[in-house]
Amino acid sequence: MLLRLVVWTILAFLVAPLIIIVLFSFHASASLSFPFTGFSLRWYQEIFGNTQLAGAVTKSLVIAFFTALVTLVLGASASLGWLRLDRVGRAVIEAMSVTPIALPGLFVGVSLLVLFAQAGIRLSTLTIVISHVVIALPILIVAMKARLALFDPSLEEAARDLGASQRQTFARVTLPLIAPTLISSAILAFAVSFDEFVVTSFVAGTETTLPMYIWSMMRRTVTPMVNAISTLVLLFSVAILLGAWLIGRLRRQSAISARAEP
Repeated sequence: MLLRLVVWTILAFLVAPLIIIVLFSFHASASLSFPFTGFSLRWYQEIFGNTQLAGAVTKSLVIAFFTALVTLVLGASASLGWLRLDRVGRAVIEAMSVTPIALPGLFVGVSLLVLFAQAGIRLSTLTIVISHVVIALPILIVAMKARLALFDPSLEEAARDLGASQRQTFARVTLPLIAPTLISSAILAFAVSFDEFVVTSFVAGTETTLPMYIWSMMRRTVTPMVNAISTLVLLFSVAILLGAWLIGRLRRQSAISARAEP
C-alpha cells in the first residue's frame, strides 16, 4: 500500500505541471494565477493568426524532418558496421555514442559553435541540422544496440550461402529485421529535434525555431498564449511517440504472423 502511494505521488508530481499548462491555455484572462475566471479559445485563435509563429513552426518542422532523415541513414550505416566489428570495435562505438548524451547541452552547444567558427561555416539552418544530428544519432545508436544484440548472424550467413550478394543480404534480411527500431528511433529523433533549445540557441544565428520563439515571447511577457503553444507542442510530441510505438507494435505483430504461417 505504501509503495503504491509513493508511485502515485511521484506520477502526480510529474503530471501536475502539464495539467496546469493545459488548463491555463484555456484561461479567459491574461492572468496565469488562480482563481480560474473562465474558459476561452482566444489564445488558440491568436496562435493561428500569428505569421511569425507559423514561420517558426515551419522552420522547426523542416529542421526536424532533415534531422530524422540524416539520422535514419547514418543509423542504418552504423548498424551495418556494428554487426561486422569485433568486441573492441563495438565498445569504442558504444563509448563514443554515449558521450554526446552524457555531456551537458551547454558544453555541446559551445563546442559546435567553436567548430563552425573555426571551419568558417556560417550559422544557418544547416548548422542547426548538423547539431541536432549530433544529439539524435547517439540516441538511435543506443536503441539499435539493444536490437542488434539479439540479431542472429546465421541469418545473413544463410542468405549468403543461398547466393545473395552482400547488398541483397542487407536489403532483404538485415534491414527488414532492424527497420522497426530504425523507424521508431528516427521518429524519436524528429521529436528531439523539434523540441531542442539549448544547443540550437548557440548555432542558430539569425534563424528562429519554435522553442526559440517561445523563449523570446517569455522574455517580454508571459501570457496564456505560451501555454496554448506548449499544449499544441505537447500533443504533437505525444502523437509522434505514439506513432513510433504503433509502428513497432504493428511490425512485431506482422513478424509473429509471418512465423505462424505454415
